[in-house]
Amino acid sequence: MKKVGDFWVPDIDLRRWARWGKMRRKTLEYYGEGSGAKTDDIRAALSRFEGGRVALDGGAHVGAYTRIMLERFETVYAFEPAPDTFAALERNLRDWGVADRVHAYQAALSDKEEKVDLQGRPGRRSVTRRIVGSGDIPAMPIDALGLEELDFLKLDLEGYEHRALIGARETLLRTRPYVLFEDKEHKAELYGDARGAHEVLESLGAKLVARVGKLQNDWLYGFPPA
Repeated sequence: MKKVGDFWVPDIDLRRWARWGKMRRKTLEYYGEGSGAKTDDIRAALSRFEGGRVALDGGAHVGAYTRIMLERFETVYAFEPAPDTFAALERNLRDWGVADRVHAYQAALSDKEEKVDLQGRPGRRSVTRRIVGSGDIPAMPIDALGLEELDFLKLDLEGYEHRALIGARETLLRTRPYVLFEDKEHKAELYGDARGAHEVLESLGAKLVARVGKLQNDWLYGFPPA
């Protein structure tokens, strides 16, 4: 791994860029040092409601969103399945002095306990990796955590959001968090129903609060007061 700005990143994310200046600018823009499209999206979502105590970052990558969540929440559960990216996440959390506030899991989120494989798009950064079948990387449902408190759930799972929400059904009903997920139908269709994530949330009583981001493909749902 290599360090760019405040972020340790996996080597694969730097492989494409021949010039250090261009690589550094692109990497910082993506990972969110200062401002950028990714950090603007999460901040826009979080501005819609009061902070809380507990958040969960599904698809935490190297921790850009986790770090922002820690500005609003006392504790974050961070899930990142790829070994090289998870190593960068752990190192970032230590360097930032927040490791004691983050429960980090090298695991994917799913609707059941399983073992999966990941594959990325050729020549693209590690954020393009998605589940492609069985393998040796653990996956688990959010319900297995038995959380009694969860105020905010963020999912960016390259189309696997539907499965993760099915595996969080009991937690969602019990804790009624805000839920932010990336919705790209061409990715969700790889695993079944393109609108599956929406249907799970709506079936549990959640309502659309806002669509955020320049492309409007990050959807924020909330549960009405019980």
